[in-house]
Amino acid sequence: MSTKRNYSSVVSLLIIVATIHWSFSSLMPNKISDLKTPKNEFSTERALVHLKEISKKPHYVGTQNHKGVRNYIIKELEKLGLTVEIQTQTAINKKWRSGTETKNILAKIKGSEPGKALLLLSHYDSAVHSSFGASDAGSGVVTILEGVRAFLANNKQPKNDIIILISDGEELGLLGANAFVNHHPWAKEVQLVLNFEARGSGGPSYMLMETNGGNENLVKAFNKSNPKYPVASSLMYSVYKMLPNDTDLTVFREDGNINGYNFAFIDDHFDYHTAQDSYARLDRNTLQHQADYLMPLLNYFADASLDNLSAEEDFVYFNFPFFKLIYYSFSWVTPMLIISFLIFLAFIIYGIK
Repeated sequence: MSTKRNYSSVVSLLIIVATIHWSFSSLMPNKISDLKTPKNEFSTERALVHLKEISKKPHYVGTQNHKGVRNYIIKELEKLGLTVEIQTQTAINKKWRSGTETKNILAKIKGSEPGKALLLLSHYDSAVHSSFGASDAGSGVVTILEGVRAFLANNKQPKNDIIILISDGEELGLLGANAFVNHHPWAKEVQLVLNFEARGSGGPSYMLMETNGGNENLVKAFNKSNPKYPVASSLMYSVYKMLPNDTDLTVFREDGNINGYNFAFIDDHFDYHTAQDSYARLDRNTLQHQADYLMPLLNYFADASLDNLSAEEDFVYFNFPFFKLIYYSFSWVTPMLIISFLIFLAFIIYGIK
């Protein structure tokens, strides 16, 4: 009996260790794509070339470096054969008591059935005064630049329009997003937004969706796109909604009733809005994780129907070993709780007997 008990203890310990290992290793990639990656695939090292350039110095609104970063992004988009538009618009945030003239960077990949668009979003201004803006949100900008380059390298026209918005004035009160949603004609076409953000320098990137209705169709569509390392939880979003952490995507939801997904990382959060937000500090695997979200979602939503993403019903969702994402109707929660309690009660009665 003693030998069997020892054997059971060892097996139990191995299962616990394996589970802990999985819980960390399955959250994000542990290897980045290099410069030898095929041209029609995302290369983290190619994205880092852009990041090194745009995060050389702090580039908050009103500085010469801010203008330099804007010009660099424009040049790189034009290299991809895209026509770039600068939306110059004064925007005000009454809640933040802030306002400025914003200069949003815009480009569009025209779809075969134009009129409804997927929008890729990040912002190019850094926080005042010392931040180099490598993670927040240079990481998002270069993820989009490299992702769009890889997408276009396939030489395939998407069904839907794809709008690229590199917004301005996010750090001053989401002003660039405000300018676009409330003043630009393209905003009426947008059905879905993929927003790339950061509140730290590393760790897994979390998916947080924003919608004014139920999340059922957004959850199902996200799962169909099949990202490699989905890190998402309906509980996480419930906590997020209680925090005073608005992003550009908040403006799309509140002012435009437009659904979207946030992808943001928060480890090493002490780097946020400081001089530590630098090229050297950004976790390369984290940048790869952002890419591992962008590419499957971009490829999926480029051709998917964008008509039916709103819903009435909410779903519970979370990560699970080997299944990536488990989800079910919120209406199932109470019945499942009752069944679980009855099973637990049955075990207690069986144990007493």
